[in-house]
Amino acid sequence: MKFLTYAAPAIRNAMIDFVRTEATQFEPKITEKDGLGFQLIRLEDILSEEEQMQRIEAIAHPFVLSPEDIYIKKEEVWELYQAVRELNAREQTYLLYRFGFTDDIEHPLIGTAVHFHLTESRAKRMEKEAIKHLRSQLPWWY
Repeated sequence: MKFLTYAAPAIRNAMIDFVRTEATQFEPKITEKDGLGFQLIRLEDILSEEEQMQRIEAIAHPFVLSPEDIYIKKEEVWELYQAVRELNAREQTYLLYRFGFTDDIEHPLIGTAVHFHLTESRAKRMEKEAIKHLRSQLPWWY
C-alpha cells in the first residue's frame, strides 16, 4: 500500500478538526475605526446584556429578506400562478408535479416521465413546450 492511501485522509481529517475547533472561538465584531473585524471569544466570558445585544446585532442573518424583497417575491409568485392558470390542464399538471408545487419535491425528468407514463423524450418535449407557453404568459419574462 502507498503511504498516500492512509496519509491523505488522516491529514484532511486533522485539518477539518482543527478548523472546527478554532472557528467556533471567533465571532464577527464591528468597530468604528476599521469596520468589520474578528474578536476571539471564549465560552467562559460573562457578558453584560448590552454586549450580548451588540454581538447579536453584529451578526446579520444571511437569508433574511428586506420587506421590499419579500413583496417583490410575493408578486412574482402570484404572477407565476396566474400564468400557470392560463396553461392547459395537461401542461399545468405536468409543471406543478415536475417542479414540486404539489408536494414540495422537485422531481427529476425521468421520474416525472414514469409518473405520467411517458417516454423520456416525450416528457422533455412536453416540458419544453409548457415552459415556452408559461414564459409567454409572464409579463416580466423576456
